[in-house]
Amino acid sequence: MIYARRLALLMRHAWRALWGCYSRGSAREHSEERGKDMARQINTRDISPILAAAEQWIKTCLIENNSIFATSRWTRVLVDEVHHAFVDHPDAGEDDFMTKLIRQMKPASSPAQQLMAEMLWVLLLFPSNMKSTTKRRQVREIWALSGQQLAEDHPLLRDNVLVGIGSGGMGFNTFRPSELIFLVTLRRDLKSRDEHQREKILLNYDAFIDWIDSVPQKGNRQFRHMLRYFAFPDRVERISSNGDRRKILEAFNIASSRELVTWTDRQLDDALIALRAELQKTHPTPLLDFYEPGLRERWSRDRKIKTVEGEVTVTVPSDDDEPEDREAIEIEPKPPEARQSIKIQSKLAEIGAILGFKIWIPRADRGRVEESILPSMRVSLLDELPMNYNNATLATIEQIDVLWITKRGSISRAFEVEHTTAVYSGLLRMADLLALQPNMDIHLHIVAPDERRDKVFREMHRPVFTLLERGPLSKSCTFISYESIYAIADLKHLSHTHDTIIAEYEEKETEAA
Repeated sequence: MIYARRLALLMRHAWRALWGCYSRGSAREHSEERGKDMARQINTRDISPILAAAEQWIKTCLIENNSIFATSRWTRVLVDEVHHAFVDHPDAGEDDFMTKLIRQMKPASSPAQQLMAEMLWVLLLFPSNMKSTTKRRQVREIWALSGQQLAEDHPLLRDNVLVGIGSGGMGFNTFRPSELIFLVTLRRDLKSRDEHQREKILLNYDAFIDWIDSVPQKGNRQFRHMLRYFAFPDRVERISSNGDRRKILEAFNIASSRELVTWTDRQLDDALIALRAELQKTHPTPLLDFYEPGLRERWSRDRKIKTVEGEVTVTVPSDDDEPEDREAIEIEPKPPEARQSIKIQSKLAEIGAILGFKIWIPRADRGRVEESILPSMRVSLLDELPMNYNNATLATIEQIDVLWITKRGSISRAFEVEHTTAVYSGLLRMADLLALQPNMDIHLHIVAPDERRDKVFREMHRPVFTLLERGPLSKSCTFISYESIYAIADLKHLSHTHDTIIAEYEEKETEAA
């Protein structure tokens, strides 16, 4: 009861403040006033181009039947064709998401392939935990299946549109096929309604909540929250999972975790509006954002620690940090990871050999890698490490999945192919290497499936990896997706480039939410 009374009091204050906005001016002035208070703006970057793009998509493609890159692509016929190619023909193979998506969409018509490219664009519009270059490359790759090229400098593919609203979290990338299925399902449901009904759903919050609750979904889909934010940024926080919503409300004593887990999307949104109105009274800056320093520490497990190198962020993970979509974890098949790992090791070996490096592969993997690469490149594989280190250092180096070694015998780059769920052993090996040789100047990379990007960066923030003598591991180690490794290997003029080409594909840890 105490929680209910507190929430009711907060809501009265919130709605009184909002009514004051109405009484002071026109509806347009009210919208602008609320926009400053709600989640249309954040302190770290300008997200207005993203919101404008989302608004254009909702009007053009969801309410109407048009397209953002072409004409008349979001029609019932083409949506059904996409459903048939992608949803009705799931690919349970061991390849990464993009490889399987390309394989699924190849038999489809050119217009359906272009529609899928637009759907992928929409799906990637919210997440900020993926590089703009990666998003742009993936959308253009699907569009290219149609035999046409989508301009790289298209206004809706520019960095200011693709930079993202907030982190999609581990669950979003892990279950991206399910998120895409949900988007297709949403569009099919909308297409069963006339334009007037679609307009009401997408312009009226209450109608939207009633509608989306009626659409079937597998597991707990994050695109549900992303779409709600895009449609109602003056009503909904830029939060892509109810997990974070509950953590915020619990941390500010709005309700207990046991009570919050039973709350609906509408109840959580209402409580956050009320909480925002209260916090706005004492917040030191005009823009209030639950992910900014000062507020984030109140509810997340991220903590600032002062070291001799300066202030660093550490994370103490718990079971709550695992993907929210637990039931989907049980249903979705896991790929045979060992063979995929060997494929990536082989690609890294080939790329390094083409760039002029000698390649080290651990003895346990060398035979399988040797069988997977071209005979002309096998001469680049080393039988022994040409280095004079102590036994502990050598024993650590020898276990790293792929090393690129210069003609002078020094390590240029080290790659750990981290395909296990824990994404932990590779990071430990990198940390061990830095601890044993703190002055070693090499580039460190964790290579993993695209969906494990957030898991890698979150693990990097554990204290054991953050409080190293040399400084946080996240400053020395970057993430490269499987897809990016294949993209580098396919570059036409790879032999005429330098290993600095990696910088165009690697992703560095960022605290931006």
